Amino acid sequence: MEKGKIKSIGKSLDLLELLSDNKKEMGITEISKELHMGISTVHRILTTLKCRGYIIQNQQTLKYALGIKLFILGCKVQSTMNLVNLVTPFLQKLSKKTNEGINFAILEGREAVCLSKIESPEVLRTDIKIGARLPAHCTAVGKAILAFLPEGKLTMLYGKDNKKLNAPTINSISSVMELKKCLEKIKKDGYATDKEEFQIGINCLGVPILNNEGISIAGISVTGPSSRFNLSEIKKLKNTLISISKDISYQLNSINIL
Repeated sequence: MEKGKIKSIGKSLDLLELLSDNKKEMGITEISKELHMGISTVHRILTTLKCRGYIIQNQQTLKYALGIKLFILGCKVQSTMNLVNLVTPFLQKLSKKTNEGINFAILEGREAVCLSKIESPEVLRTDIKIGARLPAHCTAVGKAILAFLPEGKLTMLYGKDNKKLNAPTINSISSVMELKKCLEKIKKDGYATDKEEFQIGINCLGVPILNNEGISIAGISVTGPSSRFNLSEIKKLKNTLISISKDISYQLNSINIL
């Protein structure tokens, strides 16, 4: 086992993959033989997965098969991929207009997770990798998403106003109270900026993608070196980015992806 891996989770995934590969239901003894696991271990894993809805048990044969929960999770993954496909033409349009890095992200916990990006053609450019997780409170796309969350969700994520936040640079927001004040302005303006808050030398402009209730489900951003993508360029671009955000949100809600 590689360092950091949890054996019990690995065994659970092995069991799910076995049931996935088999077209028929399987019993505890059969699973035990196939996976070279003790019967008691198999039983504990099955009991846990059954309670969570990931597998079901035939009450007549007492054998097991995959449950509906996995189908639901798969649908959510498909919805995310559909969302990426919908957003991509807009990202491409934005890339041609700005020549800067374009990012599409969602919020997971207190992190903005990059799902898609288009790199700048410039030699001097930012490098945010797909799958990168960045602290939402000091990134433009993260703050844009946070600003349009229900108030209760924000409190659940960050807790009390006097709580301190990690500050990667001297420009970063360093408390929940400061973050909430910033988010109020973002909600009023419709866009967020990151002026060297996550990394010195990097500026960013971000906007949310909203559902039909006005709640953010994702965000897009333009990122570039502060020497080139300066405050003047951000001001020139903000209305364009807001307009593109509204177009994406409109299409999203028209076809009801999420």
